[in-house]
Amino acid sequence: MANLSQVLQELETEDFIWIVYSFIVIGALVSNIFERDWLLKHERKAYREFHFINTTIFFVSFLIYLYFVWLSYKHIKETRNYSSVKELFLNEANFVAACLFLVGGFIYLFTEISSNSINTDPQELI
Repeated sequence: MANLSQVLQELETEDFIWIVYSFIVIGALVSNIFERDWLLKHERKAYREFHFINTTIFFVSFLIYLYFVWLSYKHIKETRNYSSVKELFLNEANFVAACLFLVGGFIYLFTEISSNSINTDPQELI
């Protein structure tokens, strides 16, 4: 079982992650402005900007998901020998969920990086 100082440290880290998420939301809104400029005005700079912002957002999100996978794995290792079946099941379910988020984050990051190299004409979207 985790001690109090360890749990408090994890909560402090999660507080920081929530602050980072607020910047991610702001970044996503700014990215949408650049994407709108690209779609309406065909500005190549706007295209590069929104792809750069999106790639950064997905990379930071991937690192956050990686942290949660590590944390879930750590909880499983710490409680494996002395926890109830229910607690072990819940820890393992959290680990699986964290892994799925990590895989999804990787796919988003991969597709954003890949789409950045494609020369897309906004007129093709119409």
